Amino acid sequence: MIYIASPYTHKNKEVMRQRYDEVAALCAYLAKEGHSVYSPIAHWHPIALVHDLPRDEAWWRTVDEDMIIIAKQLWVLMLNGWRVSKGVAREILFAKTNAVRVKYIQIRKGGYKCII
Repeated sequence: MIYIASPYTHKNKEVMRQRYDEVAALCAYLAKEGHSVYSPIAHWHPIALVHDLPRDEAWWRTVDEDMIIIAKQLWVLMLNGWRVSKGVAREILFAKTNAVRVKYIQIRKGGYKCII
């Protein structure tokens, strides 16, 4: 299973929705390519909206770490804001500390590019 890390929290709700859309599109693309993927944003964003769950990094830490520990790899979707995201930084550090391989993914016209 590949864990997809991506920035999410933002003061602008539209930015959060756009980030959700981008990571959901990556998950769909990877699933069509035969990969088993999990993204906390793609999975939990709709549930958090409907059921008024917190959307901050601290609240999701345990859920994220439980999934990272069973992942074979963590892929970082390099959306705007990924470098300053506390959640993404924490996910990368946790993955590396637990010997989970980390890759970086950029969106390109017509697909994605993996940057190792």
